[in-house]
Amino acid sequence: MEQRGIDVSIYQPNIDWSKAKEQIRFALCKIGGSECGRFEDRTFRYNYANARANGIQLGGYFMGGKGFISAEAGRADAIYCLQIISGLSFEFPVFIDLEIPTPATKQGNTDACIAFCETIKSAGFKTGIYASDISGFKDRLDFSRVQNYDKWVARYGSEPQYVNNWDIWQYSSKGRVAGVNGDVDVDICRKDYAGNTPEIYVYMGEDFSPVFNPDYYAEKYSDLKAVFGNDHASLWQHFITFGMWELRQASAEFNPVVYRDRYADIENAYGDYFPLYYWHYCKFGKKEGRSAI
Repeated sequence: MEQRGIDVSIYQPNIDWSKAKEQIRFALCKIGGSECGRFEDRTFRYNYANARANGIQLGGYFMGGKGFISAEAGRADAIYCLQIISGLSFEFPVFIDLEIPTPATKQGNTDACIAFCETIKSAGFKTGIYASDISGFKDRLDFSRVQNYDKWVARYGSEPQYVNNWDIWQYSSKGRVAGVNGDVDVDICRKDYAGNTPEIYVYMGEDFSPVFNPDYYAEKYSDLKAVFGNDHASLWQHFITFGMWELRQASAEFNPVVYRDRYADIENAYGDYFPLYYWHYCKFGKKEGRSAI
């Protein structure tokens, strides 16, 4: 399900998208920013038109400037961004890029990001926040307030650790892609924004779809719904980190307590290592006709 892509701006001029399409599935193009007054990135129209012509899925980002520290600033930047992208379409979100405002204005930064995202969303676009794993999401934002927004996280050298429910991971600024002169930021996306493939949840080498349905999981447990909403990636992360150990039921067809109590051979084999009950059902139990409801 993972897709590879790049994010580009004026620093990658004259991209040959007919060559780039052989190596990437998506591109996040800089739309503009407010770093030095509000502006449109000079390569945005070219990148949008030529990437689109070559069948590459698209998203965009707008960089907030030093004054991006209030809800008013967030809405104003979003309105300007919407003027640029009026009439265009994206498979991927329109992200706010939070790099410039400092940790000293953490609450204002958070207000601005929320206002930006809500304004973009109200116009019918997907939206989210781009920031670095630690100096961004941890130091510059009140992370508890932005849980419901998609997260594009920059962290080089290892997968994000603070933001473990990321949707897109920018893993290097020194990637090389055909058709792009010099270094380019490279990304991995684990969310199917275009809706072309079903969600597959793999754990311990098995497809866990029979025992995990994110919408069922959220609706069954109000504590999870309150924290994660319908964020499938976050619900999956909770399930594999905590849910199985707590014997939580995450699909209509599999109740782990019933499975344990009904089959003594399974309880004798696995004891209190509860994730193995889920694994056994996916690998063997369902095929053997065992019931868990």
